[in-house]
Amino acid sequence: MKTIQTIFKWLTLTFFGITLFSITIGQILPIEFADWKDMHLFYDIIFQGLPITILLTMIWTIKKESPKRRKITIGILTPIIAFAAFFGTIFLMFSFGFGAWVNQEIVYENKANPQVTINEQIWDIGAFGYGGQRTVKLKPTLGLWNIVTEIDTTEIEKDNWTLVQREGDIKFP
Repeated sequence: MKTIQTIFKWLTLTFFGITLFSITIGQILPIEFADWKDMHLFYDIIFQGLPITILLTMIWTIKKESPKRRKITIGILTPIIAFAAFFGTIFLMFSFGFGAWVNQEIVYENKANPQVTINEQIWDIGAFGYGGQRTVKLKPTLGLWNIVTEIDTTEIEKDNWTLVQREGDIKFP
């Protein structure tokens, strides 16, 4: 039983750490998922797993030697917190879960590394339409993420870039 408690303890703590990082510091880092489908899957797992993880904390917080009052308190508070986290994640889904930056047009490719591109992107909110535009330099990292840098195309060194003006993720008939 002690081994199972230890496993659940570290799994829940790791999940909490990833969740907190993703919805706080991870939002201000210039690293984004390269594919919006991967981003949505990641946030779906985070948001749907958070209440379950909170409930799993009961496995390692309630101990045999704990006083009865503490067991009752943990047994009551944990489901309440899980319920609140469930409804809190519904509101967070509107911030993180539905929108994604989508490449409208690939404007430039780097001559030295064609994987590095300058793209015009729009914020796609699905059924809610589009929410904004930006021009960014995307540098792929580890195949799953992009390092994103907002850029002004009038100030780039044109000798290092090839003008491609290729259609992005949004396909027009």
